[in-house]
Amino acid sequence: MVNEIRPRHDKYVIDEEALKVNKLVLRLPPYHCELNPIELAWSVVKNQVKQNNTSFKLNDVRILLNEGVKKVTSEMWANFVSHTIKEEDKLYDIDIISDRMMNDEDHIMTITGDTSSDFSDE
Repeated sequence: MVNEIRPRHDKYVIDEEALKVNKLVLRLPPYHCELNPIELAWSVVKNQVKQNNTSFKLNDVRILLNEGVKKVTSEMWANFVSHTIKEEDKLYDIDIISDRMMNDEDHIMTITGDTSSDFSDE
């Protein structure tokens, strides 16, 4: 029911602009950088800057940034995407396993040992 009503209310300008040119905005889950291949590419770029930055001047950093971007090849991108898909599959499998555990088994908590309080009402 919520999915039927939501499209009438949740609209973003960027989505509307993207639709005008037959594009779709992909939203990735927050705090899951392992599901975003650009994070792997970005690490290559940052590493280029980190290893070669000696002056810390903005123009020099800009040059190193551009060099880092050029280092990211199409083969690297393919590997980044492949790695991301593997990570996604792992999370999917874990999700299925945890759903089965929660749905298929009785969950009983057993408390062992001394359950009396160290404090008394005396």
